[in-house]
Amino acid sequence: MMKKSVAIVLALVCLALAAAYLGGREKKQEAAPVEFEVQRRDFQVEINVVGELDAARSHMLSSEIKGTEGKIIYLIEDGARVKKGDTLVKLDPLPYQKQVEGLQAEVAELKAAVEAARQMVAFEENQVGQEIANAEYSLNVAGLELRQFEEGDGPLKISMLQEERQKAKLELQRYEAFYNDLLQLKKEGFDNKSEISAAEEKVAVLREQHKEANGRFESYKEHVYPALLESARAKKQNALLMLEQNRQGGVHKVAKAQATLGQIAGKVAAREAALDQSRIELEKTVIKAPQDGIVIHYETFRDGEKRKPREGDSVFMGQPILYLPDISKMIVKTRVREVDLFKLSLGQKGVVRVDAYPDTAFKGDLTFIGALATSEAPGSGQEKYFQVVFTIIDGDRRLRPGMTCRVSIIAQAVKQAVVIPNQAIFTAEGGDFCYVRTGWGAYEKRSIKTGVENEDVVQVTEGLEPGEKVSLVLPQAD
Repeated sequence: MMKKSVAIVLALVCLALAAAYLGGREKKQEAAPVEFEVQRRDFQVEINVVGELDAARSHMLSSEIKGTEGKIIYLIEDGARVKKGDTLVKLDPLPYQKQVEGLQAEVAELKAAVEAARQMVAFEENQVGQEIANAEYSLNVAGLELRQFEEGDGPLKISMLQEERQKAKLELQRYEAFYNDLLQLKKEGFDNKSEISAAEEKVAVLREQHKEANGRFESYKEHVYPALLESARAKKQNALLMLEQNRQGGVHKVAKAQATLGQIAGKVAAREAALDQSRIELEKTVIKAPQDGIVIHYETFRDGEKRKPREGDSVFMGQPILYLPDISKMIVKTRVREVDLFKLSLGQKGVVRVDAYPDTAFKGDLTFIGALATSEAPGSGQEKYFQVVFTIIDGDRRLRPGMTCRVSIIAQAVKQAVVIPNQAIFTAEGGDFCYVRTGWGAYEKRSIKTGVENEDVVQVTEGLEPGEKVSLVLPQAD
């Protein structure tokens, strides 16, 4: 019983001592706020951002087939290593095979039509040639007949009639002079075997014959000969016109046949061009690797959702399917806050650490700063960001596109600056100020001017000296 009483007393004493100690500590904290001694030292301004690795150069592969009929029937596995020339994607070739076969049949049919048209041209040329040759022959015949009539038959006929007239005249004169010269008349073809009458009758007959011969001569010379001559000339002229008509008509016929041939040949050329294009489109149904690399399936909106492609998907011309990054040179795509933009400039150095390899640091340069700001969501009051690209200097085959990494950019290095913690600075309408210790528990409010700052300390350009102590909290008024 006595031991139990002693234990209770000791417990009460401990509780009392603990309460006294804690009460004294709280009073001490109220009397002596946390302080910081102003220092002069070097510090750096760093910007730390999280980004994603990507290849500096990559080959984006997409469907080159016109229209929206492309359908993936084979797709190489995402992340697979490939060699140049390996098949990456196969699109359904059936529509293009049918198109090629149809165009091949059309081209064959049109080529047969071209051959028939060529034969028609040759036939027309031969036919026209024969017609022209016949017309030229007819013209030559008409020319010869005209010439023969002008220089031969016509003058000969006139000469014969003139001679006949002259004979009749001579015979008449002869019968008049030599009435009894019957033998001579018989020799000349005027033999009257029935009877030879009196000289008067014969003279009358010869006069009549002379008159008829003279009439025939005058009629032929004045009427028949000119009419026959004009007819021969007209025949020649008509043959000449027929020749010209055959020539012109032949040109038209041959030209028409050649035009038909040209039209069909044009259709053949157009269909052959379409066939060549269809063959090219058929070849495009197989997409091969243009270089060695790692296959990365391209994620985009497909059928109302953002996802990577898969077999059975329909693709349209130019729609990315996958890409082959060149991992020999990698970049980090990230963004910085608008308030930190003034701290950045192209060429700044930094350190990249990849989450997959946290113990390895990679050096790099800032190579791109975006020109347009973006925000998380539309509307006022949203913090804005600028896109930046950081290029890793040394390559490493372990790095892969899409890896998460953290970049520390040394924006500024300050040498031997007077610094205090950020929480030691207070701001009012008059500007920045801090509380400087003047004695035990006593502080004065002092205006200061600040310079460069980072996440921990601020440079003080005026108002403080190294060794002075400043309060990190607002001192309580007495």
